[in-house]
Amino acid sequence: MRGAWILVAAAGLGVVILSIWGGRVARTSLAYFAASRKAGAVLAGLGGTAAGLSAFVFIGGPGLFASIGVASLWLILSAPLTGALQCWVVGEPIVSLAERHRCITVPDLLAARFGNGFPRGLAAVAIVAGGVATLAVQVKGVAVLGEVVFSLPGWVLAGSLVMATTAYTTAGGMRAGLVAEAFQGVLMGGIAVVLAGVALARAGGPAAALHTLQVHRPELLSAWGSIGPVTALSLFLLFGLGTCAQPHYLQKFLLLKGHAALRWMPAVMTLSLLSVLTVWLGLGLGGTALAIQGRLSLSTPDSVTPAFIGSLAPWLMVAALTAVTAAVMSTAATLLNLVAGALSHDLPLAIGRTPSSKLTTARWCTLLAAAAALVLGLVSHRSVAFLGVLGWGTFTAALLPSVVLGLNWSGASRRGAIAAMATGPVIQLCLEAFHAHGRMLSWEPGLTGAAVGTILLVLLSPAPRTSQAPSPSDEAERPSRNTKPSESADLRTARRAVARRVTTRYALSGDSG
Repeated sequence: MRGAWILVAAAGLGVVILSIWGGRVARTSLAYFAASRKAGAVLAGLGGTAAGLSAFVFIGGPGLFASIGVASLWLILSAPLTGALQCWVVGEPIVSLAERHRCITVPDLLAARFGNGFPRGLAAVAIVAGGVATLAVQVKGVAVLGEVVFSLPGWVLAGSLVMATTAYTTAGGMRAGLVAEAFQGVLMGGIAVVLAGVALARAGGPAAALHTLQVHRPELLSAWGSIGPVTALSLFLLFGLGTCAQPHYLQKFLLLKGHAALRWMPAVMTLSLLSVLTVWLGLGLGGTALAIQGRLSLSTPDSVTPAFIGSLAPWLMVAALTAVTAAVMSTAATLLNLVAGALSHDLPLAIGRTPSSKLTTARWCTLLAAAAALVLGLVSHRSVAFLGVLGWGTFTAALLPSVVLGLNWSGASRRGAIAAMATGPVIQLCLEAFHAHGRMLSWEPGLTGAAVGTILLVLLSPAPRTSQAPSPSDEAERPSRNTKPSESADLRTARRAVARRVTTRYALSGDSG
């Protein structure tokens, strides 16, 4: 326990240093929201992984494995593909738009593609709603950790960690946040592998852990588990395709120096992602086996990771707490910055007002987002994993059609994008309301909202004109680049004839002279 308090003191000192440095270097909106657009593949890739993998993975993942078993892996089976998918599908158009239009936020991208007003405003509202929900995941995870490991009320540790993250994010924005996230990403990857290995070793190895489950809880080894094939496949698609709509991933493409960084970014993201996700499988399987054997006491499925951390040797406990803390702070920093950008930069622009050139408003919005997430996380009764699914689903329903189709399909219309961004979240929230009243749904609500939004985007966009190979006569009649569009072909022909006659007359008069 003494080592844990030393870790808290060291983290506090680091926060103070980072806050002072961030406040000095983040003096413009470009620096505060886009880290001055100076990131390379390694910095942005590690930062993206750290921001995307939060308490949802370290606490929610093993807890979900203990609850539904192997079926929980459907959420992460797409991990080897998502890095390349993001860079290919959305990375290229985002970098291009950022260079041409100087975009610094995700709603800036959609405003550059579909125009200001509703596209920007709806994207900003979605980021605020989904961002606060995803921030609440971090609060919920830390609260569980504090209750199990430190025997403290959940709000004490959650409030302390949120305050620490808010301090350096408020001061330095993404200029400070990106440096912290890259460092936290390295810590998370290394410690996750160690935790997974230790958990499996304590359970007697992977084979012994699987045998324990097969004897005592064989339903946990079912491919579909208690959720069924439809829900399992919908979660696979939600977390596979949904990565292209998560603003904490999309933001990292706005920070890149240029297109060259996209060449190596998939490798960085994939390797770091797979290393962190080992904790989901290793600690999930090993911790569940230990609980079945009576060697690990669980109050709820979410307590698998905290209970396991509490049973470790002091130095391993400190390492594990470091990883969980890094996971929470990295995601929270990015989401706080995204919500602050939506409130202080994008919503004013969406209603025709000029945002303040000073960063005071953005900093106050960061504090407001932290307070809202703290309240939501402490009062919510959903598990960490399913609270994370709610935030992920909100972003997917609102942004997936407009970001994936809108940025890659020239035929996507402003009207279709507005309909998709407005309808998707409404459908998702309605279906979530059914779920809250005890009506279980097989198909994931966020994915359903995204599917309806995609259909609307396609139907409300103009049909592409059929292109035919131009005939020689068409080529002859096609106006040149230097010709005014309002001139008809007959007028141009007449003007050329007059010019030829004048030229011939002057030539003849010159010969006669």
